[in-house]
Amino acid sequence: MAAQTNYRYETPKGVPGGKVDIAFDEVITRMNEVEDGALKFGMAVAVGSDPGSNVTLPKTGTTAGQIEGVVLAHPNTEQDRKGRVIVQKGVAVSIMRRGRVWGRITADTVPAYGEKAYVVIDGEDAGAFTSACEAASIYYPCESDVSGAKEIVADATASPTASQIKVSEVTPVSDGYEPAVGDYVVLKQLHGAAIDIGATFGNASDDGIAIICLK
Repeated sequence: MAAQTNYRYETPKGVPGGKVDIAFDEVITRMNEVEDGALKFGMAVAVGSDPGSNVTLPKTGTTAGQIEGVVLAHPNTEQDRKGRVIVQKGVAVSIMRRGRVWGRITADTVPAYGEKAYVVIDGEDAGAFTSACEAASIYYPCESDVSGAKEIVADATASPTASQIKVSEVTPVSDGYEPAVGDYVVLKQLHGAAIDIGATFGNASDDGIAIICLK
């Protein structure tokens, strides 16, 4: 006999592209026209080459009206030998247009309930959601010989050189990294300006994902 063992009220952890609850939603079916593995569950997709039939990745110039919705997770999607879920070109995918879904977010995103969730339309994070409507960059730890690397120095340093940066100025940083004097970091742009599709953040987030409310 099954028994309920959890009486807590917080939102449970989700998976990219997973539905948050059983509330009303609107889901459509489209065909993936991008190469194997490029399309991922939980990312926003745009109208493809055959509007109303195909979807593709957002790109520079994509408008809010061209975003179809968010790719829903399909539990029966085949995995490769390393256990990675690969959405293949030419397969049918479910796209949530309205409802609550766990969407992918960029590394610099700070989800806040009710705040706008913008869609990234360029760079490696194209299709992910972000809390920054403007271009966003982030510091990553690196080796000293990397192009653009800066050495972290103490805040008390009077005149940092062009290849140095004060520890308090190393922000924002990649997940899990704590800047320390003597380290080297490099600033990389995550994305350019993002677009507003009318989506907002929900009441919970997890590693690399957050609840996205599509209206």
